[in-house]
Amino acid sequence: MSLHITISAIALLFCALLGLGSLLSPRWAAGIVRLKADPDPDKPGGFSEFRATYGGLLLMLHATALLILIQPDLALGYKVFAIFPLAAGWMGAGLGRTASLLLDRDDNRAPGMIPVWIPLELALGLAIGAPFLQLGAG
Repeated sequence: MSLHITISAIALLFCALLGLGSLLSPRWAAGIVRLKADPDPDKPGGFSEFRATYGGLLLMLHATALLILIQPDLALGYKVFAIFPLAAGWMGAGLGRTASLLLDRDDNRAPGMIPVWIPLELALGLAIGAPFLQLGAG
């Protein structure tokens, strides 16, 4: 397995584990993204959204891409085709968070974890997309 594939596989596994953690512990996921349930007593919970979107969706998208990536008989071009949307998604998350840092000053209480998440999301996008670099070099 090439270095590019290994880097991507590690990033995909990390993201799948984030999804698994969110699926199993929605309170943990809520703390990570700093969201909380609606305080209206007529609208209890909200954990299904954390379990679904931050949990099951992240888990299955990244796990599926990882399974495709590590298939030994699959051409690199097909592997890149499978992982590129996830890489672009993480880059988009970093872009969106950068826009929020620059434009939402009054709506953000404080930068908090935003300066930490921006490079992490960009790094995840680059790491997941690493095989794309190998494709261009090959």
